[in-house]
Amino acid sequence: MDELKLKTFVSGPLSSNCYLILSQDRKKGCLIDSPWDSREVVDFIKNQKVELAFILLTHGHFDHIHGLNDFECPFYIHPADKPLLGDPQLNGSFLFGEGVITSRKVNFYNQEQPLNFSGQKIEVIHTPGHTPGSTCIKIVDWLFSGDTLFFDSVGRTDIPLASPEALISSLQEKVMVLPDATIVYPGHGSSTTIGRENKENPFL
Repeated sequence: MDELKLKTFVSGPLSSNCYLILSQDRKKGCLIDSPWDSREVVDFIKNQKVELAFILLTHGHFDHIHGLNDFECPFYIHPADKPLLGDPQLNGSFLFGEGVITSRKVNFYNQEQPLNFSGQKIEVIHTPGHTPGSTCIKIVDWLFSGDTLFFDSVGRTDIPLASPEALISSLQEKVMVLPDATIVYPGHGSSTTIGRENKENPFL
């Protein structure tokens, strides 16, 4: 199996993280979330001659789906977040004077047909709370937590379709039980580890 490499891009008014996972030879890639300003990502992929296999969305808020229309590869999302893709009020883009929608074909995560990249299994963990279809994406010992878990914080639940009860359940039952050494790459802010957040996160 290939040793994977990781490159981080930060963009947009909310400083959203977008992660490009690269194969060992850096010729194939998959994207975690779609950046607000996709030009840097598109240019990198073009200049490095990376073949982008697919985009994996952690959830359907505007700052994580903004650049979808700039890519031709398939993208995946949890079916519970499909309504956010076509509704600027649900995905929050109207708050920034934007009308972010996508009319592209939608692919849904399917536990019976798991995804893999460069020989590594991709584990899709449904973690509702921040949105109904929020997911954490685990590959090797990396966890891309979207807006479910952050360094010293957790996802907001004071927004449409969010549920504090569901978020607490997701964190307790699905996220914080992962190995302490798991590296967490959140949708905003710095990376951390499950072990560190179990000990230090004031919301846990």
